[in-house]
Amino acid sequence: MWDTNTGSLSRTLYGCLGSVLDLTVTHDNKTVIAASSSNNLYVWELSSGRIRHTLTGHTDKVCAVDVSKVSSHHVVSSAYDRSIKAWDLNKGYCINTIIFPSNCNAVCYGVDGRTICSGHVDGNLRLWDMETGKLASEVAAHSLGVTSISLSRNGNTLLTTGRDNLHNLFDIRTLEVCGTLRASGNKVASNWSRSCISPDDNYVAAGSADGSVYIWSIHQADIVGALKEHGASVLCCSWSGLGKPLATSDKNGVICTWT
Repeated sequence: MWDTNTGSLSRTLYGCLGSVLDLTVTHDNKTVIAASSSNNLYVWELSSGRIRHTLTGHTDKVCAVDVSKVSSHHVVSSAYDRSIKAWDLNKGYCINTIIFPSNCNAVCYGVDGRTICSGHVDGNLRLWDMETGKLASEVAAHSLGVTSISLSRNGNTLLTTGRDNLHNLFDIRTLEVCGTLRASGNKVASNWSRSCISPDDNYVAAGSADGSVYIWSIHQADIVGALKEHGASVLCCSWSGLGKPLATSDKNGVICTWT
């Protein structure tokens, strides 16, 4: 955990076995959940720094995790065992499992707390009703695997990033493409390269294999800047919910914050 104002390390959370492939913080800022290559999810209490739960049940590496926007104790995860699992953090166990034919690289909750959006190796974007476990809708989002999903704050627009180096904006109500963002130098660096939409729903940030961070205006559908500081492939971009800073991380373990 880092203080973005000073750049100083404020806390280190221990206990995770394997690599951390994804990370989320509950909206009450009390809990951190990590998805791990050890097939488990780890849940820390920030107040004490101790592990509250180790969530077991996946049989392959867990590559994505997200917390509900409605309830801080509901979490969804996806793994390379071709499953999506919903968890209740109050109880510490899985409450629903969805099995599907293609591995899932990215997953997120809809604003209703019931819809789950998932991006898959087969390039498809899928929406699920987590209460029933049924597929609600599906669309071919990319010609290669989906690496990232980001939902706008108003819940109407879904950003997907693919290994085809495209960033597609979907109207979540119709699953129709309402914008495609690209750049000649922008190359998606991994199966878990995470792009994001800004909190004001006006911009998209995406990292590239050349170490750049590309910023697009959603309304203009054009690049407004390329941030250059990283010396290695940028794997993740995440905007503060307050609007700034933008945090980006690279393959060498360097995190940059941008104002």
